[in-house]
Amino acid sequence: MKKFFAIIATTFLFTTALLCGCSLPLGTSGRDGVDGKNATAYDYYELAKSIHGEDYTVEQFLHDYLGYTSSELEEAFSLQASINRSLRSAVSVAAQFNKSYTSLGSGVIVELDKDKGDAYVLTNCHVIYNDAAYGTHFADTVYLYLYGQDLDYNDEDNRFNATVVGASITYDVALLKVTGSELLKNSAAEAAEFVTDDDIYLGEEVYTIGNAEGCGMSATRGFVTKDREEVPLNISERYPQSNNFVRYYSVIRTDAAINEGNSGGALFNREGKIVALVNSKTAEEGIEGMGYAIPASVVRRLFPLMKESTFNASNPRLSRAHFTVEGDFTKAELESDSLSNNVSSKIEVESKGSLSTWDGERLAINEKISVAKGCYGLERGDLITHIKITDGETVIEDMDVTRLYHLNDTLLSAREGNTIVVTVWRGNEEVEVTLQMTYKDFD
Repeated sequence: MKKFFAIIATTFLFTTALLCGCSLPLGTSGRDGVDGKNATAYDYYELAKSIHGEDYTVEQFLHDYLGYTSSELEEAFSLQASINRSLRSAVSVAAQFNKSYTSLGSGVIVELDKDKGDAYVLTNCHVIYNDAAYGTHFADTVYLYLYGQDLDYNDEDNRFNATVVGASITYDVALLKVTGSELLKNSAAEAAEFVTDDDIYLGEEVYTIGNAEGCGMSATRGFVTKDREEVPLNISERYPQSNNFVRYYSVIRTDAAINEGNSGGALFNREGKIVALVNSKTAEEGIEGMGYAIPASVVRRLFPLMKESTFNASNPRLSRAHFTVEGDFTKAELESDSLSNNVSSKIEVESKGSLSTWDGERLAINEKISVAKGCYGLERGDLITHIKITDGETVIEDMDVTRLYHLNDTLLSAREGNTIVVTVWRGNEEVEVTLQMTYKDFD
């Protein structure tokens, strides 16, 4: 994931100023004999302030001399503010294995107690996991670096330790914990928030902040170019060419520049909220603009699950309520005899076709979620339209199901003892079915 450069609103606007020129006089006898040839947009702004006064703002300069409207300026500076705020929640990650090999990646702070110097940080599992390393394959030492402190990875004064407290190869997500960091106490660090909407839409503007090529954090901007798909990824360092280690990940696609070292960094929307966790890109030569990220609808539900689970580096396992659903297993598992022949205690849920509809100005694709083989109180042909998860009187999840991933993602919130109720269309009537779910471990 190679080097790229941060382009934020003011840089873009000032570059435009330089290209378009200004009607301000700047010098009468330049050294090269051409007035203003070597002047920058910042020089023009300083000259404008000398004419209009020190209180003359950048916004006024861009409006008066370049013709930017108030709405254009508000949009540009809103994005700039979001990017600069997100930089405070971003971290560079240096994971050491067996005191020799170091993996460089990115992460995002999602929970922070500045007074104590404690934090939880999310990153990719493949950043802190290496099956070619001796022992448990997880990093024995993890260092984190805040923005501006990630230029020298050997600088002990500008880094703080983190511990791996959760990891999932199945979802390529890992949770790091920081305790009692003096650097965090005295920093400008902030925790980032997740979006609460489970759907990300085509054309939504996003940006990512990551440690590309280990050269320190920077930002790139783009759009969501596919709202959900499955991509194969082999995170094995020991057998990188073997199909036996390929997993299929449910991701969104973006054309924001994604390069080595961006792994584990957050993908943000214009409001600065996390919409996904970057994890891969298409590596074929000549192909650009095809980066992938684990959606927030998955990551924000894995976060509390990892927090409350005890992490065992020798055998990291988590538990989830389980359906047999299309895309829920690896390709090898789906094709295995043991899975296909043992359906008496499982249920198959499929998406049947798709329907494109307009939701305001957003294009949403609604899949029909139907039951192919019935059990758990569901019957063949049931159309699942809603899911609700409760713990006593506490409602944990309560949402419509219009896409297959709604079902998969929401079940990550369920715990043993919860009540799971799905609403289905059965024939010509709406029926509520209380599911007796099994809970299955996954790595």
